[in-house]
Amino acid sequence: MRKTAILVIVLLATIGLAQAQSQSTRYTIQLTDKKGTPYTLSAPSAYLSDKALARRAKIHSAIDSTDLPVNPAYIAAIRNVPFVTVLNNSKWLNQVLIKIDTTVKTNVPAALAAIRALPFVKKADSVAARISTSDKGLSGTLGDLTVQAPLSTKQTTGETGTTAAFDYGTMYNQIHIHNGDYLHGLGFSGRGMHIAVIDAGFLNYLINPAFDSIRLQGRVLGTWDFVNNEASVNEDHYHGAYVLTLMASNRPGVLVGTAPHASYWLLRSENDTTEFPVEEHNWAVAAEFADSVGVDMISTSLGYFNFDDPVYNHSYAQRNGKTSMITLAANLAAKKGILVVVAAGNSGASADDTKYVACPGDADSVLTVGSINVNGNIASSSSWGPNGAGLLKPNVVAVGENAIVASATAGIPLVSSGTSFACPNMAGLVACLWQAFPEFSNMQLIDAVQRSGNKYINPDFRYGHGIPNFKKAVALLTQQYATASIDFNNCVVTLNWKSKDDTSSVYTLQRKLPGETGFVNLSQLTSSAFAFTANSYTYKDTIRAAGAGMVQYRILQTMRSADTTIEIANLQQNINSACFFDNTMMALPSPFDQQLLVVVNVPEAIANLGIKITDMMGRVMYTKKTDKAAGYYSTTVSTIGWNAGIYEVTVYNNSKRIYQRKVLKK
Repeated sequence: MRKTAILVIVLLATIGLAQAQSQSTRYTIQLTDKKGTPYTLSAPSAYLSDKALARRAKIHSAIDSTDLPVNPAYIAAIRNVPFVTVLNNSKWLNQVLIKIDTTVKTNVPAALAAIRALPFVKKADSVAARISTSDKGLSGTLGDLTVQAPLSTKQTTGETGTTAAFDYGTMYNQIHIHNGDYLHGLGFSGRGMHIAVIDAGFLNYLINPAFDSIRLQGRVLGTWDFVNNEASVNEDHYHGAYVLTLMASNRPGVLVGTAPHASYWLLRSENDTTEFPVEEHNWAVAAEFADSVGVDMISTSLGYFNFDDPVYNHSYAQRNGKTSMITLAANLAAKKGILVVVAAGNSGASADDTKYVACPGDADSVLTVGSINVNGNIASSSSWGPNGAGLLKPNVVAVGENAIVASATAGIPLVSSGTSFACPNMAGLVACLWQAFPEFSNMQLIDAVQRSGNKYINPDFRYGHGIPNFKKAVALLTQQYATASIDFNNCVVTLNWKSKDDTSSVYTLQRKLPGETGFVNLSQLTSSAFAFTANSYTYKDTIRAAGAGMVQYRILQTMRSADTTIEIANLQQNINSACFFDNTMMALPSPFDQQLLVVVNVPEAIANLGIKITDMMGRVMYTKKTDKAAGYYSTTVSTIGWNAGIYEVTVYNNSKRIYQRKVLKK
């Protein structure tokens, strides 16, 4: 990346450049079609894994021409052109990356002329000049990567006062601001989620103790360097290793990340020594690989708009979500069901249009993350929105300023800053949320995360939808997941519902009969599920005092900590025939809480119906006189402020007592 693109960290030292490579120029060769390819849309298992196909099926995304590999015959024809080496190819963009030997000046024009003469070639674009021989540093706003963080943020108490899911050590504050510990407390730490991290290298990940868990448990699923076309990424730049620690660290009491039990693909697409569009092409190829092996998510702390040669620069207008190679690839990844999380960029303090989000943060289908500190204040370096087309960016913010990462060798806590770290901090939590709700699509997850933000009602171009609250996101998705139905037979109403819960969840059932003005609590049920899982329930309500009309039920679910209550069902049932017995009078429920329903059902009209409620000391708490028509009559009495105890309900026909009953207030 470059000074204004993202690799999003601050260096305290200049990184030496690789020695000059063979003098070559790289081009992308865009192809006209995929005609004649041996691959077919009807046999996608030849180029997509079962996990990738399952992801497509879940979101009903059809296999299309972008999924078909580039025609091998086309690649072979390009490879046969003298002085040309094929480096890789992108099936999504239908293009081949080549380098041309420039030992002889005439090689390049001759090779390009031969390639452009091929009938299936659309155009050839230069994407990188010769490898630079001058020193060039990494880009991004720089944080302090040499100061060891204190352990004062160590936290062992959970938000409910019980033992926390993890002893987060120094990473607690950057997780707790999002209520990520609540999500972990429900049992979701990323287990089973596959995340591709696309970056500039993962220096020393093979020996770093912060990654002991993912190494020893086989949760590094694979690696590939798309810059050098090799498997090893351990000797490359440390930026990706720092990024990975935000999610994968698992050193209790020292560093525990946001998705410590997830599995990871480590992919290198960024050449930290130069800045050319070839890196965007490499990113697209890496994303295609991630798709083919079936990842659930991509987390990438890279971004581009200014290059070593300004002729390649992406103007603000071009950062519009549909122009750059990397943006097109990011949107295609999202279309194929991958949840793509992207760093917004670190140019927010710039005075010109370089302050706006970089590519692929401008993509409309990715979750672009800006940077805050643990107090919720925006980092001055965090790039602004909107994108070049006016779309709200960033989508949300996470802790990236003075974030805690692990050093690249010893795995000790360090402080660093940039949206590079806000991105994986958020990506890990989203992975845990998706683990809890695998039924939902990538875009539904992004929507829930945005709706949980503290600025969702009034977003802006610095914070986006604000700071996500994963306790709220769990409630939102629980409410969205829940289903319910109602059945009526012979004056018995049957309620069936399904929701996700654990033993901390309580369901409150409420009913409003025909003629009533408010809901009355019927019953409360507590989940017996130890783990947060989907469970089904049935409740039968016998209607004993209701005339024909509409009866309405509400089911409320109170979540863990008893501070979040959601309505998961609001059902209505028309009662065609009266469900009562003649000469019925009732006061219900008993025990009651904040209101009491008095029902009088006698066939004759009563010109002077009286109702009186007294406590056991004889004090009158409520009186009412009214004219009752023939048939059913009910009235709801508010009992807010009444003391717990026994009360007596008396109903009069003029001065004659016709009903008396004792009821209990909770």
